Amino acid sequence: MLYGSETWCLRENEKAILRRTERAMARAMCGAKLMEKKTTKDLMEMFGLKETVVQMAKANGVRCYGHVLRRDDGHVLRKALEFEVRGKRKRGRPKKTWITQVEKESKSVGLEKKVAINRERRRMGVREIAAGVNPATPVYGAKPGSKLH
Repeated sequence: MLYGSETWCLRENEKAILRRTERAMARAMCGAKLMEKKTTKDLMEMFGLKETVVQMAKANGVRCYGHVLRRDDGHVLRKALEFEVRGKRKRGRPKKTWITQVEKESKSVGLEKKVAINRERRRMGVREIAAGVNPATPVYGAKPGSKLH
């Protein structure tokens, strides 16, 4: 389900699709029906899972970003990461890019570009993102006081 998630730039509707698919798969695996009204947390606890699919996708992106940052400056991946397109862009708000999303997630757990060399610190940050510790964006879009948890 997460194949290639290292390079995904997830929008809210795509996150919602991933969450729905995850719940449907969990219900199918444990035999729970929709009428039983089991929450996502209950389903995850039944399988002993602590991370959601969205959290794992975010963590995969940050992990990949760390690998690319550790490459030599002349490496093709590093050049592609730092490549900027010349010319004028279209009107309106710029589209979210993979790099901005990954940097936002990295900063949410205190990882900077210069920390890429320190693999142990980077691993801890990726684990924090996967576990949902201080994520830059809520996992299930829950707002304070809402029932979405």
